[in-house]
Amino acid sequence: MALTASAATALRGAAILRARMERNNENKSMLYATKENVEREERNVFGAMTFVSRGEELLKRTRKGDLHWKQVSFNINSNWQVVLKMKSKHVGGTFTKTKKCVVNGVCRDIPEWAYRGGRVEKMVESRAYFGVKTVERVIEFECVNKREKQMWIEGIQQLLSSLETGSIVFTGKH
Repeated sequence: MALTASAATALRGAAILRARMERNNENKSMLYATKENVEREERNVFGAMTFVSRGEELLKRTRKGDLHWKQVSFNINSNWQVVLKMKSKHVGGTFTKTKKCVVNGVCRDIPEWAYRGGRVEKMVESRAYFGVKTVERVIEFECVNKREKQMWIEGIQQLLSSLETGSIVFTGKH
């Protein structure tokens, strides 16, 4: 089959354009992959911050070793400080007591609690523990599992670091 000169030129031009498009698509796919990684990481950070600002019920150990259920959340107050807010219900939920503390840091390595409810229980490996440093002391909490502990720690650390760097992300109620 004989091709005319113009048909041959058109085929070469199409091949060159196809090669350029493939090259550009490879570059774009690499660019999109890095953008997706950054967006995924930002979503994880934002998710952790939202998680701690919404709060959840955690078991808190007192200085004397007693265990109490508290509704725990973290937010930034009007003085640009990270604040721990603990709510507890009394008399069947009729009265609510709220305590707020300024947070200075997070402790990852809290040892497992040996006693629960006045009796020794077998340690459940799924439970995880973390602490929050305040001016007065370290307040210890128990989480259901290590993933939840990680969410609490990442969210609190992100709130603290956003204040240090000046990149404030508004979460929760203001």
